[in-house]
Amino acid sequence: MLPVDAPQPVAASVIEVGDARERFAQWREGKAGKVLSVSVIGDSYTAGQDFYLNKLVQRVAGEVGFAGPGYVGFNHGAALGGSHFKYTRSSDKYFGGGWKVSDLGQASPDSRTVTGKPGAWLQIDASPTPAIDTTVTQAKLLYLGNGEPHEIRYRWTPSQDWRPLQLEGSGVQEVALPDAPSAADWSFKMEVVQGAPTLFGLWMSNDQQGVRVSKLAASGAASADFYHKDPQWQTQWKAVVAKIPADVYLIMLGGNDQGFGVKPVQYLQNVQGLVSMLREIQPAASINLIMRQDTTRSSAYPMSAYAQVLEPWAREQHLGFANLQCAFGPDVKRYAAAMIGPDKIHPLPATGGKVIADYFYGWIMGGNPECGAALR
Repeated sequence: MLPVDAPQPVAASVIEVGDARERFAQWREGKAGKVLSVSVIGDSYTAGQDFYLNKLVQRVAGEVGFAGPGYVGFNHGAALGGSHFKYTRSSDKYFGGGWKVSDLGQASPDSRTVTGKPGAWLQIDASPTPAIDTTVTQAKLLYLGNGEPHEIRYRWTPSQDWRPLQLEGSGVQEVALPDAPSAADWSFKMEVVQGAPTLFGLWMSNDQQGVRVSKLAASGAASADFYHKDPQWQTQWKAVVAKIPADVYLIMLGGNDQGFGVKPVQYLQNVQGLVSMLREIQPAASINLIMRQDTTRSSAYPMSAYAQVLEPWAREQHLGFANLQCAFGPDVKRYAAAMIGPDKIHPLPATGGKVIADYFYGWIMGGNPECGAALR
C-alpha cells in the first residue's frame, strides 16, 4: 500500500477515468456498458437514506433506468431503503431472534457486521413503483467465514419452501442465492439454523440497463472507521468491497470527524488511505470526494478546515471533488434555521435533504456548480 503521508504520482489509467460527471457522461454515450455501478461511502447523512440518497437514486434511475439494489448491508440496508427495499435493524418486523451487532470500524462495506445464533432472522421487503422495478435476477450473500460450518435457510416469499444453505470457508466469502423471485413484490427472509455465522449483507441485481447504487455507509462513522493501518484489516476490507462492483465511488466523510475533534491532517491521512485501498481493488473506478456543509453544532474545527486540506490533495490526485457549502451558501445560521434539524447536525429531508439531492443530481448529470465542484 502507498504511504498516506507521501502520495505517489497517479497512473495515466487512473487520471483518464475522470470525475463522476465525466464517467456518467461517458456511460450515457454508450461507452461503458449497460450498467453504471455507484458505491456511496459515508456516515449518517448517507446511511439515513431519507436525508438525500433515496431522492437522488429515484430521480436518476427514473431517467436512465434501474439495474437493481446493489449492496444491501445488514447494518443500514439499501440506497432505496424505506421506500422500495424495506429493512432496518431497529424494527422487530425486519430483524430479530438474537443477533450480535459489531461496533463501528469493522473491515466491512458498511463498517459493521452481524453475527447470529440459531433462530436469528432478518427480512427485506421489496415494493415496486412505476419508475422502480424491484425484481431481482441475481443475488449473493457476503459473509465472513471462520473455518467452521454454519447453516442458514432462506426464502423469497412466505409461500416458498425454505432453502438450506451451508456457509463454509475462512475469510471473506460469497455464495449465490438461487431461485430469485419472479415477482417484484418479494419478501426475502433468512434464518440461522446452526452455528454462529458473521454476515455482511446481500448484493442483488436485475437484467435491466441503468444505475445500481450500493450504500456503503454507517451512522456515526468517521474517516477512521473506513481506514485502519492494520494490514489484516485492510486485506479483509479490500476483499469484501471488491465483491461489490463499482464504476464510481462517492465518498462523503468528515461530519463525525468534526464532531470528534479529529485534526484535519489526520482526517486527510485517513481519506488518503481509503482512496489508496479503493485504487488497489478498482483501479479504473472514478473516485470522488465530497465535503459536507457546516452546521451550528459546536466543534473544534469548521468543515472548511477539512476542505482546506482535502481539496488541494484531490486536485493533485485528479479526483472528483465537491463541496456542499456551495449549495447551502456561506451564512450558516441563516440556512441552519430552515434546513438543519434540531440536533444541529442532520438535514431536514424536505429542505436541507432536497438541497443535497439537487446538488448531487446537478453535478452527476453534468451541471456546473460555481465553487469548484468538479476538479480535473
